[in-house]
Amino acid sequence: MHNLTDTIIAVSSSAGARTIIRVAGSDAFNTVSRLLGGIDLSKKRAAQNVSIQIEDDFCVRAILYTFPAPASYTGDNICELHCLCCNEAVERIYQKLIDLQCVPADGGEFTYRAYVNGKMDISQAEAVAAIVSGSNQYQIAAAQRVLSGAIEQTVGRISEKILTLLSLVEAGLDFSEEDIEFVSQVQAVNETEQILAEIEKLLAGSISFEQVAEADSVAVTGTPSCGKSSLVNASLGFERSIVSQTDGTTRDVLGHWLKLKKCDCVLFDCAGIGQEPQGLLEQYAQTATIEAAKNACFVVFCVDVSKTDYKNDIEILNFMGITPAIFVATKCDLLRPDELKNKLAELNSLFKKEFLTTSAKTGNSIENLKQRIEQLIISQRTVSPESAEKIAITKRHQQSAATAADNARLAKGELQRQSGETAAMYLRSAAQELSVLSSEHIDEAILGKIFSSFCVGK
Repeated sequence: MHNLTDTIIAVSSSAGARTIIRVAGSDAFNTVSRLLGGIDLSKKRAAQNVSIQIEDDFCVRAILYTFPAPASYTGDNICELHCLCCNEAVERIYQKLIDLQCVPADGGEFTYRAYVNGKMDISQAEAVAAIVSGSNQYQIAAAQRVLSGAIEQTVGRISEKILTLLSLVEAGLDFSEEDIEFVSQVQAVNETEQILAEIEKLLAGSISFEQVAEADSVAVTGTPSCGKSSLVNASLGFERSIVSQTDGTTRDVLGHWLKLKKCDCVLFDCAGIGQEPQGLLEQYAQTATIEAAKNACFVVFCVDVSKTDYKNDIEILNFMGITPAIFVATKCDLLRPDELKNKLAELNSLFKKEFLTTSAKTGNSIENLKQRIEQLIISQRTVSPESAEKIAITKRHQQSAATAADNARLAKGELQRQSGETAAMYLRSAAQELSVLSSEHIDEAILGKIFSSFCVGK
């Protein structure tokens, strides 16, 4: 990170047709004023239309937003230029600001300044990174709770109880030779039990950012030419997997990112499995398919409904040794409605499963398939609609809270043994561990690791 006195600049994420150039620092207003020909920037929150001179005969329009310190995201003066122009013009504006002594921001430097200037605690800074990289609505909702101060409020309440009890225990130690009791043994033990229960509740009622961030994997399997690749392409909305009338076109496990309404997943188009692999390449492809299916969160098994014999499909399913979560009847457009009805009855009887009818050609039931996949993702994981009401914490938070709980447990044991001095030591350690979740005393190595995950401009 740069010196806090530097004026930093970054081209931030595009917002529709606009590109945002963000400038922050004590000299930000003066620097942007010089870029704009010396216009007067009032020291108040404002928005105005401006014109930026690129060449003598070329200007671009922009909207300038000013956020004076300390009421800004970073706590510094901030200017945002929302530019309505091409990338080449944005680069010219950026270079002009560099020439005016702005320094290119490092990843996460804007949020780092917000942390250093006391605008947010370290947990809220980590929540910003989770929101920016969020891949589903539950992750974003959980991170927003952290950003709103949910951890700080919860931990603050527990820490206050610990420090209150600690002060009473230490006061008793200071006046141990006097006949003064600041807190009875029973009261101290009961209070420690309450503290321990609240820490354990925090751990039990939270989810990890890592837990909600990781995308689920869904393996699409079946026999060769059963319509897997066509089904994957139809689900994605564009062609990614090669489709051919020739058996065994897919020779590997192909991963594709599938965007759903409430979450995303990785859709694996697996090579079809035949009874007898023809050659080493096909053998490797089948091995990769079986491994992908076993490691996937769940499996979609495809059967070509237009076939006359499903014996091979049953044998392959038994050979793979997996239980698919979704059974799909593909190529339903090739059959008349009455034929399809009879075929479905046959499939349901043979596999003892309900089949979802689909057609990659007509798009029939593709949205239904995506909804089924999404429902399974939500139901199989701890990420559920209720997760949006939980506090999201990182592994670092979990470790600190768990250690704090261990110290509270040890303090309770020492209080039961009437060893006040040792109990005070454990209570102090518990308070220090909890402080990691919201404050202040984070060493530089941890800070560097946290902010290294940010993108530039945030």
